[in-house]
Amino acid sequence: MDKKTVLGFLRGSLLLGDAAVVVISSLLAYYLRFFSGMVSIKYGVPDVSIYFKALPVILAVFILAFNYAGLYRVDFGRSRFDEALSAIAASSASIIILTAMTFFFRRVSYSRIVIMHMWLLIAVFITVWRFFYRTVFQHMRKTELIIRRLLIIGATPASGVLIERLKRLTGSGYKVVGVIDDRAKSNSKFCGVQVLGGSKNFTKIAEKMRADEVFVGDTGGSRKTLASIIMKNDKLKFMIASDELGIITKVKDFGEIHGIPVFEVKELPLNSVFNRFIKRSFDIIFSIFFIIILSPVYIAAALLVKLTSNGPVFYGQERVSRNGRRFIMLKFRTMKVGAEKTTGPVWASENDPRRTFMGGFLRKTSIDELPQFFNVLKGDISIVGPRPERPHFVKKFAGEIPGYMERHVVKGGLSGWAQVNGLRGDTSLNERVKYDLYYIENWTLWLDLKIIIRTALEIFHQDTAY
Repeated sequence: MDKKTVLGFLRGSLLLGDAAVVVISSLLAYYLRFFSGMVSIKYGVPDVSIYFKALPVILAVFILAFNYAGLYRVDFGRSRFDEALSAIAASSASIIILTAMTFFFRRVSYSRIVIMHMWLLIAVFITVWRFFYRTVFQHMRKTELIIRRLLIIGATPASGVLIERLKRLTGSGYKVVGVIDDRAKSNSKFCGVQVLGGSKNFTKIAEKMRADEVFVGDTGGSRKTLASIIMKNDKLKFMIASDELGIITKVKDFGEIHGIPVFEVKELPLNSVFNRFIKRSFDIIFSIFFIIILSPVYIAAALLVKLTSNGPVFYGQERVSRNGRRFIMLKFRTMKVGAEKTTGPVWASENDPRRTFMGGFLRKTSIDELPQFFNVLKGDISIVGPRPERPHFVKKFAGEIPGYMERHVVKGGLSGWAQVNGLRGDTSLNERVKYDLYYIENWTLWLDLKIIIRTALEIFHQDTAY
């Protein structure tokens, strides 16, 4: 059985499983409402047949909503958490649609309590089912039953970035099987991947390596040669990197002008006054909420710092936020007093000797960052955004890393898209900048919520928090 057949079978199984969850949950909701004794019955028990008759409509609404949410794409990189969130969101949208539909079918009265039970049951069962499915899926991926074998054309910077990312993202679903390049020597290495030969031998190499997809990172070569390769290998999927993507970093979309295809550069979401108002309102409400809820943690952390080391409880450090504005960022102190007198501004490292007795624990759990909710309330930073850096490093990186200063078109944040993707502490700055720019270019309130939830779930899994 080839990979396409296996993937088709997996999609079909996923759809059938979702359908089974919806049907079982709907009938169980009917039972819980009218036969469990949990809710009193005033107007008698309606015949179950009216709910059976509604099942095709219910199924259609849910399946269409799931499909619209992209839940039937075979997405190797999607985590269980992301999938569960998307499934619950699609289920909630389906329930809203079904509830609205009941107002137009007045000949039959459907219990709102049944609909509520159905929503809760589907939310639970769909999460459990998707978790089980994803576990089986990841096992098949690890055994390479469904892994996509990727061949790369061109030893270029774009190819290098892709290889490094695929190495770090173990759930990507891709295995890089080799590089083809006319300028590099055969059997040499490019970013740790073997160069297999030149473009004239592409077809033989692709067949030998059993390639499924091809990434073309070399857009500066002969278009005629590239077109010939694509035409002769129509069973392969080709993905071509556009060189303009290295120049333009803003959100892009396809468009046309008098029949000529073009890329359109969109305005950044947070350039909108309305979006900034929404984000600021969100920051105020959530920072107040977190300060109140976490007040016992503040007290405990302050006592731990004071009782285990000499010096103040809090540490104020100058950072740079939106438009280069400087502010004092608050933290619970995790370093000894005067830690940088001899070293100057440096990043923390693993087993850093400057840390206090409790410093490692506070940094590992991110408890040291909690006072920054007061910075959020004040308006210095946002709950979500690129992590603000110290002026010394901003000046240093501005001349070394392309696009670094573009991080400052929005406020810095307590946590960000780079941090929840493992780029925290002493990790690649180039990669971190790319993730920060992705956040800036694709901001939505939903993305902020997603980052907040992932930050909370990953607090105890930070391997790079020193």
